[in-house]
Amino acid sequence: MTHHSDTDPSTIGFRRGWRALTSARGVHRLTGIAMALLWLIIPSGGIVRLTGSGLGCTDWPLCENTSVIPAMDANAWIEYTNRILSGVVMIVVLITSIVVVASRASAVAPRIAAVVAAVATVGQVPLGAVTVYFDLHPLLVSAHFALSLVALAAGTVAFLGAGDVVRGIRRVRAAGAAWLAALGALALITTVVTGVLTTASGPHSGDPDVITRYGTLDTAVYWHVRAVILLGIVGIVVAIMGRSRRADPGFLLPALCFIPLFAAQVTIGEVQWYLHLPWTIVVLHVAVAGLVWAVGVAALWRLARPITTESV
Repeated sequence: MTHHSDTDPSTIGFRRGWRALTSARGVHRLTGIAMALLWLIIPSGGIVRLTGSGLGCTDWPLCENTSVIPAMDANAWIEYTNRILSGVVMIVVLITSIVVVASRASAVAPRIAAVVAAVATVGQVPLGAVTVYFDLHPLLVSAHFALSLVALAAGTVAFLGAGDVVRGIRRVRAAGAAWLAALGALALITTVVTGVLTTASGPHSGDPDVITRYGTLDTAVYWHVRAVILLGIVGIVVAIMGRSRRADPGFLLPALCFIPLFAAQVTIGEVQWYLHLPWTIVVLHVAVAGLVWAVGVAALWRLARPITTESV
């Protein structure tokens, strides 16, 4: 006997939509959207800080006392818009993690990465509340940014894994390449961490009334520049290795794209320093940093996992 619910057009439509969403191509598209949004939230948060809008909404989750909608103030609306965007990103990343875990087409790595991205994104909510409560302490603001990078890295790995499933590509961990990938990851993380600490010691506190700094700007820049040099050297080595893996465009493309992105980031960094850190150029530096991070993660992830024809 056929139940009415089995023939209901809305039920049939939902099932078809769910099958399309959980298919290999559906998972790949969804993880791509999530990855793009996880990058977008980085310059969005940067704009909040660099325009002095960090305390544009002095309460959380409300904006001002009992008001959900901010007053007609530019800083309040910049902060409020970022909160809305953060909510959208969180919902999309959560849905993505559910779909990836439920999909039979997903491999293990994308499933784990999607869950990590979701946990990191949800973790931004209480961390953001604590950051506002403590009046934008630079270490809390830095932690907020660092957690965004964790989510973006996980989202990137989920997208890469989903792409391999679509193309029927199998990868295996290579011990020798994994060591170079680990060195590259250390250089990438060091560069990002020193860059975050440089921002925490610089003039952009997130609100004109907040003057708390972490360390001194000159010292932070000194170590950040050296971390950048190390990352550049590792990036060139990885790009050279990419030439020997022409049959693996999944590795070759991010490995080669990393160099011009890295060069652009260094140039922007120099320009912003000599122009005394105008916020418009600094936010561009933050945006490109997110791209450098995502492309670097992609290159290093696939460096450590070359294509194999063996069954795994």
